Amino acid sequence: MAPSNNRFLILLLAAIITMAAPNLPTSSAAIRAEAAAEHTAAAPSPANGEVLHPEAKFSIPDLPIPALLPCPPLFPKIPLIPCYKEPSPPPEIKECRPSLEKLTRPCAGFLTNSSVFAPPTECCAAFDPFYKDKAVLACLCHLTNGDDIARLLPAPLNLRRIVPLLISCDFQITPNALSDACDTLKKEDRIPPMDLPSPPPSAY
Repeated sequence: MAPSNNRFLILLLAAIITMAAPNLPTSSAAIRAEAAAEHTAAAPSPANGEVLHPEAKFSIPDLPIPALLPCPPLFPKIPLIPCYKEPSPPPEIKECRPSLEKLTRPCAGFLTNSSVFAPPTECCAAFDPFYKDKAVLACLCHLTNGDDIARLLPAPLNLRRIVPLLISCDFQITPNALSDACDTLKKEDRIPPMDLPSPPPSAY
């Protein structure tokens, strides 16, 4: 066969291979490489704040022992070691009037009228919120003061009725202990005011 015919056959064979290449089956290695390229291209950019490779979510069970230590608030929990979450502190009390008004309404008759021999059940039940919230408990110092609580009553306060009120309602703190605690809180300026302070007058 002439050399020119050989060159023609070679060129024809190369053209056929070029046209058939897109339809040929792809090898597994090529498929994996192509999938990895697509995954990389579709991964979000760190510039938008997204994590490219999020960590798998899993948890390790704690050992079957009592939780004796509080969980560290600023550090991750230690694996395998059980801990308990400390309750959040109660919100700070800004004023005592709302809490004391709920107490003086049912107790007003006993505190102002000497002919009422015992406080009603509703009066004693009004002490329950003070047991549950220690922040509100300091507001009872206004009761021992007398002058502050008198502003919430419809009639003049009988100071001699304050101690019998605490005893009749089986208050969990003795009157003397409450008075001593209030003296300490007063020195430390930890008794919430009866009312919120008035805002300063506007300059305009």
